[in-house]
Amino acid sequence: MDIQPKLRIKDIADRAGVSVGTVDRVIHGRDNVSKISLEKVQKVLDEINFTPNHYASALANNKVHHFVAILPMHEEDSYWARVEKGLSDGVRRFNDFKISFKVFRYDPFNDETFKIECQNLIDSNPDTVIIGPIFNYKIMENFTTQLNERGIPYALLDSNWPEFYHLVFYGQDSKKSGAFSGRIMSLAADSKTKKIALFKVIGEGRVASRQQMNREVGFREYMKKHCPDIEIVEVILMAYDKQGMKDVMREFFTTNKDIRHGLSFNSSIHIIANFLKDEMPEHPHVTLLGYDAVDANVECIKNGSADFLIAQHPHNQGLNCFRSMFNMCVLKMKLPRDHYMSIELLTKENIDYYKD
Repeated sequence: MDIQPKLRIKDIADRAGVSVGTVDRVIHGRDNVSKISLEKVQKVLDEINFTPNHYASALANNKVHHFVAILPMHEEDSYWARVEKGLSDGVRRFNDFKISFKVFRYDPFNDETFKIECQNLIDSNPDTVIIGPIFNYKIMENFTTQLNERGIPYALLDSNWPEFYHLVFYGQDSKKSGAFSGRIMSLAADSKTKKIALFKVIGEGRVASRQQMNREVGFREYMKKHCPDIEIVEVILMAYDKQGMKDVMREFFTTNKDIRHGLSFNSSIHIIANFLKDEMPEHPHVTLLGYDAVDANVECIKNGSADFLIAQHPHNQGLNCFRSMFNMCVLKMKLPRDHYMSIELLTKENIDYYKD
């Protein structure tokens, strides 16, 4: 098979009958090219099956690309700390380019802090935005409308809003994740199971994200269909009242001695597991399911105070989300919009082999 010689931009220009500058503008998607010239150049590019070197083109642009993210405030060992580490590692992977990266943080239980940080973010004049979950639809709608009006592309992490115009989403299918937790709990239950405790950490009268809400919807739908006789008992824990959490759990388990199963749809299952282990060791074992392989949860799985974790690779979410936005916004590549993470079940037997 004959190997075709590589054509230079000058060769393409000669074939198309246009200037070298015109070919360069067409290849790099720049303006100021007439329709006739564009058609001539594109015809030649199609004939030679031209594939643009996105990486070299972006490097030659020599532009500083301003990326920002808005994420929930978080502690050092947390789901969102790992997401942020993934984003930062994504920045480092493209250190050949001039990239600035800044993170704005909000209180997930305080909508006003999200509004304030949204405005601070917009005032920073970013090129690309990555958005963590927010519960309030109106605030999210207003924020994304402002981004759309300014032509600023954005990605969604963890919570998907299909009705908005994001370029990329990375996270689990939250309703299916909740249904999966229902299936696991139903398998763990037996004929004597009459109640399952649902532990909800709330602030300002609600959970922290739409993702958690949708997990609960999926869970309840599954249980209603497959285990209609099992009662779901809500246990409300206030996010910033640690002593109050203990008081609520002590009263709950004292008055509900028949509870043998419980779950939580965020990273907090270690709170319940450690309470039972340390403060009510005489209580019969409660099969507990939670989310996220943060260190505190992993320790509870290993010592047997919790039984199941559903994991979703937070570091990879952050890393791959940044990489996708970079490829689309800087390298001008076309990629799929929605990327659903796997729903993985971790137990004492396999947790040592889970790698994010």
